[in-house]
Amino acid sequence: MEETIDRLIEKCRHGNRPAQLALYERYARKLYSACLRIVGNVPEAEEAMQDSFLKVFTRLEQYQDGQCFEAWIHRIAIHTAIDYVRRHTQEWEELSGNYAEPIEEETDDEDMEYTVTQIKEATKKLPVGYRVVLSLYLFEGYDMEEISSILNIQPASVRTQYMRAKRKLLDIITAN
Repeated sequence: MEETIDRLIEKCRHGNRPAQLALYERYARKLYSACLRIVGNVPEAEEAMQDSFLKVFTRLEQYQDGQCFEAWIHRIAIHTAIDYVRRHTQEWEELSGNYAEPIEEETDDEDMEYTVTQIKEATKKLPVGYRVVLSLYLFEGYDMEEISSILNIQPASVRTQYMRAKRKLLDIITAN
């Protein structure tokens, strides 16, 4: 019989290895997917996911009963993946303050039909900053202000990078 999350969490707080493994098996795939969207390649996503679980198990005392556990560990994974990208890449750049707000291009959504595979592959080819902003906004559901706070960049810069990321993503997809 499958144990409840609350029971597993309590056992994990006491260092129970089988409970840690059960928690890992329950959430590994979801956290891996989130990390992969942020870091962009398999080996680094696996490492970021592993680091996320280490943080989860060492910070379980910070988890408050009644919170959504899945959201709590997902947030840890997102922040860990972003930190991992920051540590392992030199491509981060803050846009200068003298740029114009991006102009939303009008597109005919009815003509655009792409497969999930095309979008995933194209997303991997985006520059790191674009990929992170696009992933946080589209896939993880953060709003522009939250992304600004997470990445420590100006909200206008987030919006600009998002618009450029969308444009670049479409360019990559249509080129293939």
